[in-house]
Amino acid sequence: MAEITLQEQLQHFGTNIQSGLTNEQVNGLQQKYGWNEVKEKKTPAYLLFLKHFWGLTAWMLEATVIVSFLLHRNFDGWLIAGLLLFNGIVGFWQEMRAAKTVESLKAKLTVTVRVLRNGYWVSLPSKAIVPGDILRIRTGDFLVADMLVINGHLQVDKSALTGESALIDAKENETIYAGSIVKNGECTALVIATATNTLFGKTEGLIMSAKHKMHMEEVVGKVVQILFSIVVVVLGITVVNALLGGESFIATLPLILILLVSAVPIGLPAMFTISMAKASQELSEKGLLVSRLSATEDAATLTTLCIDKTGTITENKLSLQDIKPIPNFTDKDVLLYGTLASVKANNDAIDDAFFNRLSKEGISLSDYQQQSFVPFSAANKRTEATIQHYNETFVILKGAYLTIQELCTHPEHILDKTVDAWATKGFKTIAVAIKKNNTTELVGIAALYDPPRPDSAEMLAAIKQLGVTVKMLTGDALPVAKEIALQAGVGKNIVAINEVRVMLQQSGSVIAQYDGFAEVLPEDKYNIVKSLQQQKQITGMTGDGVNDAPALKQAEVGIAVSSATDVAKQAASIILLQNGLKQIVDLLRVGRITHTRIANYTVNKIAKTLQTILFVCIAYLLTKKFVVGPIDMVLMLFLIDFVVLALATDKVQWSKQPANWNIKPMVMKGFVLGILLFAECLFWFLWASHQFKISNAELAHSLGFATLFYSGICSVITVRTNGRFYKEPISKTLLWVIIADIVLVLILLPIGFTGFAALPIVPAACTLAFFLFCNLVINDSVKVILLNYFAKKQQ
Repeated sequence: MAEITLQEQLQHFGTNIQSGLTNEQVNGLQQKYGWNEVKEKKTPAYLLFLKHFWGLTAWMLEATVIVSFLLHRNFDGWLIAGLLLFNGIVGFWQEMRAAKTVESLKAKLTVTVRVLRNGYWVSLPSKAIVPGDILRIRTGDFLVADMLVINGHLQVDKSALTGESALIDAKENETIYAGSIVKNGECTALVIATATNTLFGKTEGLIMSAKHKMHMEEVVGKVVQILFSIVVVVLGITVVNALLGGESFIATLPLILILLVSAVPIGLPAMFTISMAKASQELSEKGLLVSRLSATEDAATLTTLCIDKTGTITENKLSLQDIKPIPNFTDKDVLLYGTLASVKANNDAIDDAFFNRLSKEGISLSDYQQQSFVPFSAANKRTEATIQHYNETFVILKGAYLTIQELCTHPEHILDKTVDAWATKGFKTIAVAIKKNNTTELVGIAALYDPPRPDSAEMLAAIKQLGVTVKMLTGDALPVAKEIALQAGVGKNIVAINEVRVMLQQSGSVIAQYDGFAEVLPEDKYNIVKSLQQQKQITGMTGDGVNDAPALKQAEVGIAVSSATDVAKQAASIILLQNGLKQIVDLLRVGRITHTRIANYTVNKIAKTLQTILFVCIAYLLTKKFVVGPIDMVLMLFLIDFVVLALATDKVQWSKQPANWNIKPMVMKGFVLGILLFAECLFWFLWASHQFKISNAELAHSLGFATLFYSGICSVITVRTNGRFYKEPISKTLLWVIIADIVLVLILLPIGFTGFAALPIVPAACTLAFFLFCNLVINDSVKVILLNYFAKKQQ
């Protein structure tokens, strides 16, 4: 079957090649073909709910329920099952909330396309395009539909679809497919298929599943392995002692399972989910979109940030400041020819500067026809257009001054001083030349200015105050780079990359000597990032173009600016939704807050696990009785779990320096507090048993529960800060959860229930008072002394 030609496709959709579709036509085509989107296949809600009852922790608790029923401890079995179900419901609810957060964030990362509608080029979200639309496609674009090239020439990368890495040429009347990436060239194209009607069925999504395992999760995993080993050893000694003392293995099995569960971080998945979802939501409100959750954590450890000048430090709004023609040409010639070597639909900053000035001057292009256009690329550093003017045909070149000079038949150097003078003002020089009869002649130069943002100096100073080294990277000439760096407060030590490229290849340490690099190529950016990483730097990189993608992908924190190409956004882990540097300051702050919250959870887990296993086992070896039962432990684990989840919302004192993965102080803090808590628990249990004459086994269990619970709940107040607990504010959510837990248990203890003996109010209240004193006075003081010791040791 013969392929349908371009003209036939235009007739089929009713598209006018000069003005595109009308609103009426779009409405009709949208009703017929629908939105240009493919709905994701989502896991059914019931499977997500059942997932909370699958896994090591759930299996142990389920085994405890079964053993309880086998031992005819029906109440224990039903209560543990009920708590397990309740925890599953809460976890499922939290997961649904996090999923909604992610969905709202995804909605903000929409591919925008340039569409010809009603005779005007407009930017629309990709989901709004319909078959029959005319699109302008440029280097770096992610193709969101199957299209037929009307005019122009592209090289597209279809590796994501076919696995072939070779670039494929696409010319007039040839088809380009959804899911491909434009590597070179630009064109105008007709949309012929959208959504599920495209050849490959759906477009490639920009939001990638976050499968990266976070550093902090690995740290916690190692800690848990150590703790689990300690639990197994201590518990093994205790069980052997119990069996030698006449206890049956079946009778001790429920408690064995529960104590093993105590070493497993039950709240870890929920803690990470809530922390990262909260951080992502907060960053979204501040103008950043996280496309990989681990990037928030990586931002906490960022030590060096490489910033692309254009669009980040500067406004990326070029204005034409001055024009200087060669003798025999006029200012109007430079402006006219420079505009003819531009394309309005591209929304290019340099092209827009020429079009805007041309409009102000009231100059018409109606007598000129652009027959062909070669877009700018990093290789040729110019645009080139073939122009028809009545019966005359000529070529216009527009690009970097030195590049255009080299192409001229007889290079003119009378403007060199002007170029140097403009550079000292921070102006970017664009040269314009005309080629007729195989002779290329310089027409003149134009001064473009992209000023630093009003807040750039302030924000760069703020980033530096946070302990992050800033390096400016730009393709501009050295004088321009120096002037912008000076105005923005980047630093004075700026060097052209050509001067250090060889040294950089030999040793990456040379990077530390400079505040920025000028005249960089895309591969230089990648090499600089890689060299910094070899110097053990956690590196961030901002960028906007397709050629920045390798550096963005290589960096631990790749940041695509708001005007970035689709390819750059795909490679990055953070996308700025607004312009400027303020969002990067927010990223560092939120990342460090998240890091501190997770670190607090880790310290709390270390301390609680040591406290619990040592208290239960040592108390048994001393009294020959288990001081808590399975039901006590399960109830305590779930009550404490709510507090642990609330840590994900806590107000914390974040570090003014980059965080690091030095686990020693964190582990030491947890171990010391765990030993202190264990000693305090053992002392109080033995003293209170004697003082309040508690000899009944069930009553002793209630006292053991009160001892472990109040010790653990009060320790959260101490663990959450590095200074005195009263000097740092606590979040209302965490405070009220702690108070609610304390009051609930204080009411529950004197009432009691089946299998849980009522503990009189006096010993219950005294237990609370004792552990408040121990944690807020003794343990808090020990914590401060310990952390000060480690701080001095690191100096």
